[in-house]
Amino acid sequence: MAAKTFGYGSVLVVTTTTGDANIAQLRNISGPGVTASDVDTTTMDSSTNYRTFVAGLLDSGEVSATMVYSTTAVTHKRLAYYMGQRSVKGFKLYHGSTAGTEQTFSAYIKGLGREIPMDDVITADLTLKVTGKPGYST
Repeated sequence: MAAKTFGYGSVLVVTTTTGDANIAQLRNISGPGVTASDVDTTTMDSSTNYRTFVAGLLDSGEVSATMVYSTTAVTHKRLAYYMGQRSVKGFKLYHGSTAGTEQTFSAYIKGLGREIPMDDVITADLTLKVTGKPGYST
């Protein structure tokens, strides 16, 4: 039976000019999710009145994460800087711990917004747009 991985301890890492840096205080991570576009191959002389398709180009999708926002977390400041620079950065996602399954991808920061509730911690929602083919290793 395949091993199951607990999400606790998962790490999202951004590659910086000084090395890899764990993005601090993550609550959850989702993605990336690869999808294929639909290419319509239906012609006027098709044998039925149903459309036909083939798979088109693949899109690596997005990675989203919610962080407990900190004005002193260096990685939170870096992410805002990278967004302003419109930089494509390298990222690594470790499932369960840095000893777990690794997924690598390049992405730019597509969104970075805060939620400031009256009776809870301030959080920041991070959206990364994956560019190119993500890598997988175990």
